[in-house]
Amino acid sequence: MAARAMADPADGTSGGGSIFNLGPGAHECWYPVALSADVPKGKVLGRDIADGRVVVYRGEDGVIRAMSAYCKHMGADLSVGGEVVGNNIRCPFHHWSYGDGGECKHIPAGDEIPKRAKLFEFAVREQFGLIWVFFGKTPLYELQTFEDFDETKHVARSFEVQLNDKLNCEPWMFTTNVYDIAHLRSLHGINIVHSEVEEIDRYRSRMSWDADLGEKGSGGLRMEIYVYGVNSLRNKGEQAGRLKWYIGASIPSARHGTKFFMTIITTNEEGAEEFLDRQAAMHAQIMNEDLPVLNNMRLDELLLLPSDRALTRFMRSVLKYPRVTMKELERSVRMD
Repeated sequence: MAARAMADPADGTSGGGSIFNLGPGAHECWYPVALSADVPKGKVLGRDIADGRVVVYRGEDGVIRAMSAYCKHMGADLSVGGEVVGNNIRCPFHHWSYGDGGECKHIPAGDEIPKRAKLFEFAVREQFGLIWVFFGKTPLYELQTFEDFDETKHVARSFEVQLNDKLNCEPWMFTTNVYDIAHLRSLHGINIVHSEVEEIDRYRSRMSWDADLGEKGSGGLRMEIYVYGVNSLRNKGEQAGRLKWYIGASIPSARHGTKFFMTIITTNEEGAEEFLDRQAAMHAQIMNEDLPVLNNMRLDELLLLPSDRALTRFMRSVLKYPRVTMKELERSVRMD
């Protein structure tokens, strides 16, 4: 499904582009894969990222590790019956064990460990109760965070947003919400005023706005949103006079559709949990309003207008943004 035309933001005429035919794999970004609470010591999880599969586990040292999921011996999925032994993960089929660096640490049959017996090990971060994996050989940017978060002053909640159906679009489509001001007004009843966009570098941009939430919430909303990669947002703002920070990010899966995770932070004072409840419900409502539209779009041609300038700029950045497949990452291990 190639987009044969994409409007030029300056004059509304068509320009080249294939935004809906980006090829296999996924953009090289930080992706949320699980809640920290779902991976205690000794736990093993399997997660799909685009066309590949990742095994995530927590060793006895409490450290989260993530690797390509299939044993190099005979291709068993390490997340299905695999066990944590110390800080290694052991294959259920013939008990090959893998550890730091993705290297095979032990073969019970006594054979010499082949040099090619090595999995791809992903960069991993854990913060605010979420586990993140960078889908690429080396992180292109640092994972977004809030440096001024203070456990004595703030309360954080991380969760997966529950969608009403499988979402069949790439993560960057969710990110367009930040730039698609007309859609926020038309579909969600959110009136945006005083919006500004600033490109920070190749992997980050900043957008600020003031908004009237209408029936979605009480009071005005002031937001300063940073976009990281093509799939993740970091916001610092206020709603109804109360601090509201959040991080939202999506992860693609060919089998299960795109999933969305969030961390929402507010001040640790009376009414904090109720505020977080309302915010989680509001974001779920907005995403589920988008879902049937995104799943039923005819993705073959765009005609963007001058008023879509910010949206068009983001789509062009998506076209240029680096992508990689799991097979390419696995091959890079053999080449090292």
